[in-house]
Amino acid sequence: MGITVNGKPITAVTTHKKKRSGHTKAKAPTISLDQPGRLRVGHLLSLCSISHTKLYDGLKTGRYPKPDGYDGKMPYWRTETIRQLLQG
Repeated sequence: MGITVNGKPITAVTTHKKKRSGHTKAKAPTISLDQPGRLRVGHLLSLCSISHTKLYDGLKTGRYPKPDGYDGKMPYWRTETIRQLLQG
């Protein structure tokens, strides 16, 4: 005889999947800022030592420059844009 709850037999135990936050994790860029290239959100988080929320709040207030372009929905910044941000 199996286990019953409220008169209904339980045949399998369900497990809950861990919920993903949806935020980008900081990732150090693999290229030098002296070279031409594109940086993603994770690279900016690493270079500026900020959180995902702080980056998007700063984009709204003008503290950080708007993305130079988008690949689909993914924003990117050119290395020269970020180099100017870090120097100034």
